[in-house]
Amino acid sequence: MPGATEVANAGAQNLAAYANALFEEAIAGPREQLGERLFRMSLTAWENPQLRPQLLAKIRSATTSEEGAAALRDHFSAMLVERVGEVVGAPRLNLNAVVAQVVGLIMLRYVMRMEPIASASVDELVDTFAPTIQRHLDA
Repeated sequence: MPGATEVANAGAQNLAAYANALFEEAIAGPREQLGERLFRMSLTAWENPQLRPQLLAKIRSATTSEEGAAALRDHFSAMLVERVGEVVGAPRLNLNAVVAQVVGLIMLRYVMRMEPIASASVDELVDTFAPTIQRHLDA
């Protein structure tokens, strides 16, 4: 299976394949660093200038239609609740808390462009948010 970088370079139109490749990379490795890898994975997708318009369209659709909300809910449920839940065995509420952290950061950074989150480096954001995500996964 190609890595996330290869999939992104092959064409950003295949968003599902790119997300899956990023996810597979994120869940590989030590469990105690899973929160950092998952959070960095999310930011990596959003930092890709070819993908960001597609991702913004999905977020906007989720806030304006039930169909869009269902699609985004299904995406996060499949990736961050079901698949991560299989790896860590954390309660669903904790896994939903991970989704809340990720979606909240996405809204503040990429939709609302709230400072200083909007201009912080990815490393700064990972250092700030990943420990909280890891606590949810460790519960």
